[in-house]
Amino acid sequence: MKTITLLFAIAVCLKMEAQYNFNLVIFSEDSSKFTLFLNNIQQHEIPESNVFVGNLNTPMYKAKIVFEDGSKPSLEKTIYFPEEPSEVTYQIVEKKGKMKLAGFSIVPLPEVFVERPNQKVVVYASQPIYSETTTVNSNGGNSNVSMDVNVGGTGMNVNVNINDNMDYQQTTTVVRSTQTSTTTDHYIMTGYNGPIGCPWPMEEMDFREAKKTIMAQGWDETRLSLAKQIVSANCLFADQVRVLVKLMEWEETKLTFAKYAYTYTYDTGNYFKVSQAFEWEASTEELNSYISKN
Repeated sequence: MKTITLLFAIAVCLKMEAQYNFNLVIFSEDSSKFTLFLNNIQQHEIPESNVFVGNLNTPMYKAKIVFEDGSKPSLEKTIYFPEEPSEVTYQIVEKKGKMKLAGFSIVPLPEVFVERPNQKVVVYASQPIYSETTTVNSNGGNSNVSMDVNVGGTGMNVNVNINDNMDYQQTTTVVRSTQTSTTTDHYIMTGYNGPIGCPWPMEEMDFREAKKTIMAQGWDETRLSLAKQIVSANCLFADQVRVLVKLMEWEETKLTFAKYAYTYTYDTGNYFKVSQAFEWEASTEELNSYISKN
């Protein structure tokens, strides 16, 4: 019943193109099992060799592959989706002794979802998933509790001895749930002690790719739309926002994006730098007025 419900939900998502535009498939060439993280969020509970993720609605995600085989180093790659609704497939391959995430195919988003054999199907998880297994053994008097916990790809084992006079039968309980919060840590910017708008700024390599993607668009309106989608899924430095603002041709478009990106900026105390991209003083005054009200 759960499988049918999940497949039905995905089928509905595939038809709602205005809201959910992309599918992602990742599989390993040699059937090696792995755990997939998107934007640092674990997407499934146990390692799989073929994973389908539906309900993706932004043009860029940071993917991380953690292998069940601990001897294999994890893989990280920023995945960019095309403008049109699509299903993008990547294959994990080994080249010259190194594991790589290679592009396999890009096809139009199918109208009907087709379940594939030996494939784990999930809808994009916006909060981390963890699994917990507890086993209790006792012959009376002494009990041993062994607990294996996996949170965000990190495992630990805890053993507790309990003295009592009760007899227990061996039991195993598996609990699967979602965390309600993630780490409170954030990036520390040297020499900056001002307010923080978001915790983890975009890495320079990813930013260059994002900038390149925006520049490839021919119209200001399209650049603005794509830039909004990218920043809404990330966190930027004020300097990076200024660079993207300069990619816009019209002053009105520049101001619209500058206002939008403020919420997704790490060092909001440096946001005055963004006004350097404007041609008119009136734009700076309007941006400052907008910031003062937020």
